[in-house]
Amino acid sequence: MTSLKYVGIALTAGIVGAAVALLIAPASGRDTRRKIGRRFEEESRRMGRTLRSEKEHLLKKGREALEDVADYVNDELNAAQKKISKAIQV
Repeated sequence: MTSLKYVGIALTAGIVGAAVALLIAPASGRDTRRKIGRRFEEESRRMGRTLRSEKEHLLKKGREALEDVADYVNDELNAAQKKISKAIQV
């Protein structure tokens, strides 16, 4: 979740930066809009890469957690089976 917070901050900073650029830009409106459009595309691609990377990280962590739970359940089942076998043999 912390990474998503930083993504939100980066997006907000990009938008604010673009707005400030519009206000103080010495270039024509067309040039400024073109620059802002390019910047937006660059930031959009960068954010997409960040989100894909975060998604892969979260999926990996989820798989690891699932494997840990499966191992735990398997160990508990094996222990229960041993106890049942001992109880039956007595």
